[in-house]
Amino acid sequence: MAARSDKHRARAAALCAALASLLAVAVAVAPASAQGPEYTTPRASLATTGNHSELVETVPITSVPAFAQKVVMSLGPDQLRTFRAGDRLRVSGEVQVSTTCVTESSRCIGKRYDFNPIVGAQIVLSAAPDAGVPSVPLSEPRQVRCKQKRPNRNHHCTLALPNLETTIGEPWTLPCPTTGCYVNLVVGASHPAAQAGNVVVVGADRPNGTTVADKGRLNVIQARADVPAPRESSSATLLNPTLPVTEGKKVKRRVVYSVPIPAPKQGEVLAFDGDYVTGIAAFSFNAYISSRVIVGETPTSIEPTGVAKAATQFHGKATESNGFNCTKGRSGYRDPCTAVKAGATEFTHDAVDAAGQPVTLYLNLVGASKPLLTRDATEYHRVGLQPANGLRMLRYAP
Repeated sequence: MAARSDKHRARAAALCAALASLLAVAVAVAPASAQGPEYTTPRASLATTGNHSELVETVPITSVPAFAQKVVMSLGPDQLRTFRAGDRLRVSGEVQVSTTCVTESSRCIGKRYDFNPIVGAQIVLSAAPDAGVPSVPLSEPRQVRCKQKRPNRNHHCTLALPNLETTIGEPWTLPCPTTGCYVNLVVGASHPAAQAGNVVVVGADRPNGTTVADKGRLNVIQARADVPAPRESSSATLLNPTLPVTEGKKVKRRVVYSVPIPAPKQGEVLAFDGDYVTGIAAFSFNAYISSRVIVGETPTSIEPTGVAKAATQFHGKATESNGFNCTKGRSGYRDPCTAVKAGATEFTHDAVDAAGQPVTLYLNLVGASKPLLTRDATEYHRVGLQPANGLRMLRYAP
């Protein structure tokens, strides 16, 4: 009897071991949805519209403000996490619009106009990518009178919506189901003299009457209530006091501010805002001012290269390049002009050197300029720079 009992115990032990092994395998191969809820790690996530974000080519100019606003960029349920009470949403965005059809020509899009429309933008939360449905604002509204009339024509006007955080309340307070929310960047344009067919272009117009987009992005950082607050660092130290106006396309770029990013790791999310002031008082002409934010290998990098390009989302291009015409006379951007940037990016790989050691990268705000409608510009003409609030970076741990 003792021998039979020992044999049963041995079989039972073997069976338990086999079941334990099978359970371990089952857990290892189970899909993520079977292992627990959607969110298991206390880290922030970034959703961005990325490259070629614009959904429409034009926005109508109406005689009544906000009458025909358009969603120009949108992030939907397939890009956003399910919302929960206590979630922190940090949104930012940029959109460039351009007045068009100042004269009847091949460049004209829509119907000609000579008035100066007011263009506004705001980021909102809603149940659809539609400006006509109920929504809740997630950013402050921004607007500019985009000058159409010459000689102080702005032509291009960029609206930047700096990072702003909102805490989500109870689900019933939202304008959308927690699994079906949209974050939209809404743009409207108006002027009392507007007629049907008057439009502003989202992006820029070309001489042949077509449009070019990829001039802005919409970004949403989602963090659950238990995610640690981001670490903040900033700089208001100008790295260059001027911008040349006659040098080649890439050579003329200059770093305005730089903030170091020591040992960035895969999964880290950065949010950032920056601004600086440009001056053209010494010029007899107007100037186009463009700006971008990149992740670079050095504090003087004007484009992403090497590790910075390989380790960062969109190859180190943290924002698109966009801008405006800074004018001598009265306009939406009159000298001195303030350039504003806002955005977010994520590290897709650890930033390490060839030996596998962590390296420091840099968040650089880069500016450039070119003269407008003049042959008088020389190498001695340089746009003066002054610091504003500087470049602020918020760093979420991976």
